[in-house]
Amino acid sequence: MSDETRTESLAFLKYALERVVLAAGGSADHARYIADAISFAHIQGKLNQGLGVYEVIDLALKLGVLDMSATPEVINEGPAWAVVDGHGSSGYYALNVMADIAIAKARTSGIAIAYGGNHNDAGSFASYVYKAYEQDMMAMASNNTPPLAAPFGGMENYLSCPPFDAIVPSGSEPPIWASLKFAEFYDADISEAVLHNKPMNGKWLIDPESGELSDNAEPYALPFEGYGRVWGYSCGGQIETPRTYALNLWNEGMTAIANPIGIPVNQISDTDEFLAALDGKAEATTTVGGSYYLCINPGVFGPIDAVKAKSDDFVSTLRQSKTRPGHRIRIPGETAYNNLAENNQTIEVLTNHWQPFFENIAGQYGLSEASISSDFEALAQ
Repeated sequence: MSDETRTESLAFLKYALERVVLAAGGSADHARYIADAISFAHIQGKLNQGLGVYEVIDLALKLGVLDMSATPEVINEGPAWAVVDGHGSSGYYALNVMADIAIAKARTSGIAIAYGGNHNDAGSFASYVYKAYEQDMMAMASNNTPPLAAPFGGMENYLSCPPFDAIVPSGSEPPIWASLKFAEFYDADISEAVLHNKPMNGKWLIDPESGELSDNAEPYALPFEGYGRVWGYSCGGQIETPRTYALNLWNEGMTAIANPIGIPVNQISDTDEFLAALDGKAEATTTVGGSYYLCINPGVFGPIDAVKAKSDDFVSTLRQSKTRPGHRIRIPGETAYNNLAENNQTIEVLTNHWQPFFENIAGQYGLSEASISSDFEALAQ
């Protein structure tokens, strides 16, 4: 552990998140969905999709675009598809509803898709696709985001930095599991770089005047008061390769353009508009324009054991192939899979996410780390 992270109890983190969601007016189901997804990101080791993403929930509440009491609703459906209106709820609630529907429909149809809209941020998508994996199914899922990246060769942010997860059934080997984003950075990378006085991982910051690239976030960072993860930035976001750019555009097509209730990223409020809305000078949109959850049930098309055996054989062959000197062969998602298998009850949390959550977010409901910890300890007795 470095001074950038702290080791904490997974059970306590979940309990604290649930307490804050309930205090904010969320139902018990809503609280569980949020706590499970954020905790899952910590198990994965995706710390920027962990506790700090609750700040997006808090921001959406302050903007008046999130209704913690709302329940997502299926507004249209067929044998292998559904459309879910989030009614202003969080994406954590909406994506769980969408996942459950798509998985249920794929049991008989083989393939099913659920589209979602009118909901807010859903954090990491790993826990949603893992639901399908637990049922011996494949899944891919994503949503779009506020404008955080520039078109390839451009200077202005008109593209999402979308989370994307996809997973394939496996047997004894780790699954084929993609868990990534379709741009180089988002707000959390800006805040982390500035707060810890370090460069970005690449020269991806596009100066709004010169168009020159930089890895120094300091001149462009726009802190949101009271938050340690959610910041704005005045620069453009460089997408490094045409491949990532193409995937970003394809994902926009899936999340918003083909989605009957989806809103494309160019119609979602940007960070400047969010800041203005906080001051009562503008109105903001939800923090997400649209989402999808695609589930495939290979067991409908052939024996599922054969699918698992082929996946295991493929992954095993990759892992046992010849390595370059000083390197090892990595399988995407392997760390998360191993962490889940080990059932470790401690996780790492970024320090700049921990304090704002308990002091600025929990504190507004009369809660604190000490009071939540006391209640948690009393339950364990």
